[in-house]
Formats: sequence, structure tokens, C-alpha cells
Amino acid sequence: MKRPVCYTIQFACILAMLLAVLLQGLTHAVNTKPLHGYTDELDTVPLRFSTYYDGTFQDYLTDYAKENTGFREFLIRNYNQIAYTCFNKITNDNVVCGKNKELYLKMYLEEITGERLLVFYPDVEAAKAEARSNVEATLRLIDTLHRHGTEFLFVFAPSKTAVYPEFMPTTYQRQIADFSLEEYYIQLFKENGIPHIDFLNYFKSLKDHFPYPLYTRTGTHWSEACIPMVADTLLRTLEDLTGYQLPSIEYLDPNPTSDYSVQDGELEGQLNLLFPIEKPALPRPVFALTDTVGKDHPNLLVIGDSYFIQLRNSCFVEAFHQWDYWKYNRDIASSNQAYNGREVKYLIEAPKVLKEADIVMAVFTAPCFYQYMYGFPESAMELYARDPDDLETTLRLVMQEISDNPGWMQAVERQAKERGLSTEENLRRNAMYVITERKKKANN
Repeated sequence: MKRPVCYTIQFACILAMLLAVLLQGLTHAVNTKPLHGYTDELDTVPLRFSTYYDGTFQDYLTDYAKENTGFREFLIRNYNQIAYTCFNKITNDNVVCGKNKELYLKMYLEEITGERLLVFYPDVEAAKAEARSNVEATLRLIDTLHRHGTEFLFVFAPSKTAVYPEFMPTTYQRQIADFSLEEYYIQLFKENGIPHIDFLNYFKSLKDHFPYPLYTRTGTHWSEACIPMVADTLLRTLEDLTGYQLPSIEYLDPNPTSDYSVQDGELEGQLNLLFPIEKPALPRPVFALTDTVGKDHPNLLVIGDSYFIQLRNSCFVEAFHQWDYWKYNRDIASSNQAYNGREVKYLIEAPKVLKEADIVMAVFTAPCFYQYMYGFPESAMELYARDPDDLETTLRLVMQEISDNPGWMQAVERQAKERGLSTEENLRRNAMYVITERKKKANN
């Protein structure tokens, strides 16, 4: 019996689609938009009797097939789009949709409901006790900084949940905790006279009067619209604190647009949708430093979380001769290109950066108070004690940096075999080479 032509066409279409997926998986010939978010690299599992017997090789093949399916990114985005548009469902467990399609990062919702506190402490009293201990450490840090001619400023960055709790899902609104660790730190800072800016309560008082949203619907950091105000407030506060004459911020153009910056649209990016969310036009302002003639240009060291990124990407840092941003007291961004992309614990010049800083500024938001300044008060004391001319200490740091990098260490081991050296000896040689090259780069 002869089959209808439509069956043949249908079979050919399905076969063509499957072949396209197979070829794309093998060749990746068609460039697809990568997915946002973080994924661990898949470690290769060799085929052996032991790995086959315990199933690890089969698991590896399964994961490999998933990661290399042709047009995987498109298929995932398509699924996410259907879930979001048709069922109002978000497939990313870290993002929660509130009222009026307001997006929240789950970490901040757990902070305002008190869930995060109980992850780190048995109860509120234990959290208060550690906060008091951290404030004492901060006072010791300030004394040490002052002995080296350095001023200190702490910036309480406001969270979206604290400023706009009215848009949170109703279930979270009912669970808002009575105690706020951030508010308690603010109280302790006031009582102890620690220089700080309380942007948290300032934003709360400002939100009904500011002409634009302080946070976008699709972001979790303070919006680009308020960055000029934040930058100028910081400069004026630093000026009063230090006595330096610093420039001002000149607002040039509101530049309204629905093409949001990465920070203003970051939660939308984490949804990995097929089509962009419709967004109102908001300012992505153009601003610059003004009144710069004859001004001071101190050195600035920032210890902070991601709330400093928008300031780092603006003209704010141009007010300083040398600026360094130690994100989470770990990852380095700096006006010195030789420091960029490195980690603080491996930076040979870290003591020099701290000692030459005229201002140390800490910028943190609520969830980061459970890892207070990421250990900076303690590590600062160690940096002051470290002798940058101590070659053995420097060698140990670089050797540890190499050892902690699996790919780098494998190259060192392979090179040692080729040259007939012990791994330890070749590791030391490589560390000496790295130190020499980094010093050359830093001095250029």
C-alpha cells in the first residue's frame, strides 16, 4: 500500500532535524548565544574496567551528551520561555518573581526573612555577639590604618528587598524577620563612631521622591539611574573625612533607554529566555568628573562585594591616582594592569598596595555581613607585617599559586620530567620566573 506523500515529507523533516542536531553537536558550526550562569567544567573520565564497573564512565558519557547536544542553548531558552510566558514559572531556583513581575535574587529574600542568619548562627544573640566582636576588630583595623596615614570608610549598600519589600511575593512578605543584622551593624557603627555611609536607610527615605526606580525590575543592584548620586555622595563624604579636595560629578545626559546595562538586567539574563522581557525606558546616565583642576588624587583601596562594580566602571575611579578593588577580598581589579585578574593572596605587591593607600573603603550589602569583610581586618594585619623584599615568602606564595592551579601544575610536572628535574625544583624555578616577569610588568 502506497503511503501518502505527507508521511514521507514528515519523516524527511524529522530526520533532517535530528541530523542537524547531531551535526551541530559534533561540529558546533552554528554560533549560538551562550547561556548565562555558572557551570562546572566536566572532568574527563577515562574508560577503564573500574570506571565502567562503578558506573562513573556511563555517568560521564551521559553528562557529556547533555552538554554537547546540538542547539542545546536554543532548546533550553525555548523551554524557559514557554515556562515563563505560559505558566509564569521561573526555572532558575535562585531567582523569584514578585508582584508586577519584579525579580528578586533568592539570597536577598532569605536574608530579609531571617533564613540566611540561621544558616550561620544558632540564634540572634549569637549573631549579635559576633557583630560586636567584628566591630572591635574594625576599630583595631582603623587604628592600624591611621598609624600608616590611611583613612577608613564603610559603605552600607542597600538591598532591593529592604528598599522595595512591597513587591516581594506575599509568602515572603509575611515572613519578614524582626531582626536585621545589617541594621544592628549600623547601630554599632554609630555607637562606636566608625566612619560610614548608611545608604540603606537613605534609599528607604528617597524611594518615594527619586524620579526613577532605585532598582530596575530586572536587576538586583542599585540602578544605573542613581549611580551619579551615589558617586557624588561618596566623593563628598571622602572629602569631609580626609580633608582632600576631590572633584564633583557633573550630570550630562539622562540618556533614557530600554537597553539596560548588565547590572540593570542581570536577573533577566539569569532566566535564559528566548526573547527579552519588555522593559520601560530608564536613564542610563552620562556623567563626568568636573572641577578637576588643582584637586587631590589620593590612592583608593576598595574591599567590597559586587555593589562596587558599577562605580568601578564609571568615572568615579578617575578621581584617584591609583585605585584597587579587591572583590570579596579575593579577586583584583586595578588601575595597574599588572594586578588585574589576580588573587589578593597571591599578589606579591599586596602589602605595597595597602601601605600606599590613602583611603580604604569597604562596600558591602546585607548577605555579606555573615562573612564580615571576607576577613580583611585580619588579612590587613598580615599584609602590614609581610616584608615585600622577603624573597622566600614571595617564592612560597607563587609556588602555592602554581600548585593550586591544576593545569599549571601539570605543565610544571611535565616540564620537570623533560628536563630531568624534581617537581619541587622545577616548581621553584617557575616561581622565580613568574616573580621576575611580574616585577618587570609592574615597573613598566
